[in-house]
Amino acid sequence: MRRGAGWLAMLALAGAGALAACGGDEPAADEAAADLGPDTLPASIPAPQVEGGFLTITADRVQEWRDAGEPIVIIDARDQVQYGREHVPDAINVPYVDIRAGANLPPREARIVLYCSDENCPISRYAYESLRALGYTELYDMREGIQGWKEKGYPTVIGEVPSDTTG
Repeated sequence: MRRGAGWLAMLALAGAGALAACGGDEPAADEAAADLGPDTLPASIPAPQVEGGFLTITADRVQEWRDAGEPIVIIDARDQVQYGREHVPDAINVPYVDIRAGANLPPREARIVLYCSDENCPISRYAYESLRALGYTELYDMREGIQGWKEKGYPTVIGEVPSDTTG
């Protein structure tokens, strides 16, 4: 019985912390959120969706981050030809084969959104796994890909060659 009471107390504390992390109006809630530790996400980042071991993100959320000026690096993991045909504005082209080779990569502390053609395309997941193996921790897979981005009515860039990402 005592053991059950301990678990109840822990759940009560965890619940209070979760409420504080969700942005309660009291100053004490903000202080409690700061005490939750390094694994606590900032209020500007909603609880991530996990699908098959990958943190996923929607095109809508990516656009919200862009509109809010959140620091993100959007990586189009498709090849240069596909990127040149059409891509998300401000996305850099780092083809999956380059990621595997460790070429042209953003800083490890960057918040990175990866995408490929559509939700059936595995390239962004391969790129995600490669970056995770290289020590990147803040990775998101935009499963909808460029097709989902376009279906939401968001702008794209057409006919632009990849920029040099080493500079």
